[in-house]
Amino acid sequence: MIKKVLFGSLTAAAAMMGTSAAAHDFFLLPERFQVDKEMPLKIQATVGSSFPKPEAAVPADRAERVTAIGPGNPKVEITGTSANALDLRLTGTKPGVTAIAVVSKARDVEYAEDRIPLILEEYRVAPQAAAAVEALPRPRTWQVSSRRFAKTFVCVQACRDRTAVERPFGAHLEFVGLTSSATHFRLLARGRPLPNYPVDLVGADGKREHLATDARGDVHLPATKRGTLMLFAAKLEPPTGQERFTLDLTSLTFNRT
Repeated sequence: MIKKVLFGSLTAAAAMMGTSAAAHDFFLLPERFQVDKEMPLKIQATVGSSFPKPEAAVPADRAERVTAIGPGNPKVEITGTSANALDLRLTGTKPGVTAIAVVSKARDVEYAEDRIPLILEEYRVAPQAAAAVEALPRPRTWQVSSRRFAKTFVCVQACRDRTAVERPFGAHLEFVGLTSSATHFRLLARGRPLPNYPVDLVGADGKREHLATDARGDVHLPATKRGTLMLFAAKLEPPTGQERFTLDLTSLTFNRT
């Protein structure tokens, strides 16, 4: 079930982006990852540098739609904006796993020479893409079209129906799960597995661990990682017949017991 929602204007989180090499992630944070019964569930859409702490509301003029997929007829709607998050409410769920996502509109930005190293440090991308940025004439003005996608998994009552974890929303860069395992995920780029690609895993303590997908595009969680977790990836594509690079940023939040 997809519900398109257009937002007004907020710029606080946009102002945060790129101010240092610390990652400013766009992620979804449910009040609970496991719900005992069918009931409205509050979810925060936020930008923060200390996951899982919400810090700034998602810029409303950058968000394009919110979506939900899962058993029953799940619907997600906006209920308001707090100081550190855009507040969403999930309803209409049935027992099983529901996937919720927020899709942002593309944002055109320009980075001057002094900002470029910080951005490339913040986001791990393919070496070829980073080399294309390094090859720009100096002093560089790096033109980028940035797109963001945030996703979360919530379990309602029993988690036996996991069909939704494998269903992509169609984002340019997106993590999906596997119905057969709660510890294996797949990174998709334009719907296809992205093999041998850098991925970050962030725990509830805020520490980032550098992982990579395998030859099948799968990422396997370390056995020691439990609790509230976030997978994050960034994909940079050099221009093809245009001036701007394309930067896709994606996150998936979930709980591993």
